[in-house]
Amino acid sequence: MELPPLGVDENLPIIKKNRLSTGIKDLDIILEGGYLNPGNVLVLGPSCTEKTALAYHFAAAGLKSKNEHILFITSDLTPSAIKEKASSIDLDLNGEISFVDCYSQTIGSPSKEPNVTSVSGPQALEDMSFNIGDIINKTAGKKLRVIFSSLSTLLLYNPKDSMLKFLQVVSGRLRNAGATVLFLVEEGVHDKQLLGMVEHMIDEKYIIVDKGGSFELDIPGQSLFLPIKLGPSGLMVL
Repeated sequence: MELPPLGVDENLPIIKKNRLSTGIKDLDIILEGGYLNPGNVLVLGPSCTEKTALAYHFAAAGLKSKNEHILFITSDLTPSAIKEKASSIDLDLNGEISFVDCYSQTIGSPSKEPNVTSVSGPQALEDMSFNIGDIINKTAGKKLRVIFSSLSTLLLYNPKDSMLKFLQVVSGRLRNAGATVLFLVEEGVHDKQLLGMVEHMIDEKYIIVDKGGSFELDIPGQSLFLPIKLGPSGLMVL
């Protein structure tokens, strides 16, 4: 019998072969295995911890596998802050993980950790592209989980044409490497034309909806809104 792909829990009642675990079992069941793999996945929502928690769960799930590597492109937090925030909801982001850090140098505190490559800031698209390509090459043979946290910062700091060219090149390179990529985007920050052009490159779009203090996750293609809640042990589907 052919085994399911890495990162998908074979004990789930229904799984698809082209899926990669979200790190949240109840959500994996609903998505029949997780996010599309390979695939470009947009997570759109208000500025809330629930959105980043989705990314942390996704990363932590990959770190449990011996044949996966995690890549964070961070533009709004330092790598150490990301690990601390994940730890606060009982998720360990230590292991096979790399960071392309577009933030630390902007606050005058570049990281000295061995798994972190710092670039000058969110406008250093060429350096980002080079370092992403380098990590793809170094992790050949491993399944890649990639998180852009947040893509909104890059969109705000770069000209539209430069940013779209960067996304086309990088997303294509990551797709060829078999990666699943999560792009975290702030709702209500970007004009509709720019967001529409970004979505043209996206395979799946998940929307976090603020219901006045509680949150729901809009599942693509299912007309399904899942109530979600962040607790001390991570994100839960209610």
